[in-house]
Amino acid sequence: MPMPKPKKNEDQDEFMDRCMGDDVMVEDFPDEKQRFAVCQQQWKDKDKKAMKPDRELRYLSFDNWELREDGDKPPRLVGYASVFNQEAEIFGLWREMVAPGAFKKTIAENDIRALWNHNTDLVLGRNKAKTLQLSEDKHGLNAEITPPDTQAGRDAVTSINRGDVSQMSIAFQTIKQEWQEPENKKDLPLRILKEIKLFEVSPVTFPAFESTNIQTRSGLYLPDGEIDPLEEARRLMRCAEWGLNLTAEQRQIIAAAVELYKPFLLEPVYSHSDEPETEPEVADGNDHSSEPVFLHDEAFYSAIERERRLDQIRQTIMAETPGR
Repeated sequence: MPMPKPKKNEDQDEFMDRCMGDDVMVEDFPDEKQRFAVCQQQWKDKDKKAMKPDRELRYLSFDNWELREDGDKPPRLVGYASVFNQEAEIFGLWREMVAPGAFKKTIAENDIRALWNHNTDLVLGRNKAKTLQLSEDKHGLNAEITPPDTQAGRDAVTSINRGDVSQMSIAFQTIKQEWQEPENKKDLPLRILKEIKLFEVSPVTFPAFESTNIQTRSGLYLPDGEIDPLEEARRLMRCAEWGLNLTAEQRQIIAAAVELYKPFLLEPVYSHSDEPETEPEVADGNDHSSEPVFLHDEAFYSAIERERRLDQIRQTIMAETPGR
């Protein structure tokens, strides 16, 4: 179950009482200080908008496409822009599959373009102008592009015909989706796209999303074969950003990763009872403001440096992934 969120017209004290007493929170965060910190963060985040991405990119090779040149008719690029019920691994974070019917509403209602390399200045077709034909069948989303008889259009046809450009990309927004957790914890969750708002289809020189390689996946594992908790926490946070509802166990993994980062955020430890009003100075003439200082074998950082490192940790866990 999700963590409690502030309700409309609920003040902070009311929310904190409800959050601290919530059964799920008590079970997930038995330590009261940790639970209080999580509830407090939930309150602070109440006015933040969800970080759901508004545009995603995927691609297919031109194995699913062909260039048709029939007599006096202008050349047409015909093929599948998306294939149904075919799993793909995305960023090494999850598996993804498009369900039949996902494009039905968007191709009936939306103004969709065919572009060259996602460049809005180079339009190859448009569904409203019937120079881009889109339809669904049992296999996937079928597209037929009739490029214009312009320099850009002719260049596109020539580049595709020569094999210089060999991939097709789509830009879309996910409207409805379903996440399925695998039985084997080492397997990736499955994301099923059930309704998609399509913005464009685009032949591309370099695809915005490449199939995940072995090196990307191997980063999740330690030498003994166990999952790296820091990498797993990052993966879970990214999946949550894209719509996955985290389980209690998954939230605990993230909490454990935060614990592992705590040594980087130690408070100052001084060798005498009276703490100095300023940060200790180093006599070698160099600026060591961002370096740890050791007293009694304890590392600590300045308040500014601790905040910088904390922000760096947030960015690490919520790191941007290519292809957004």
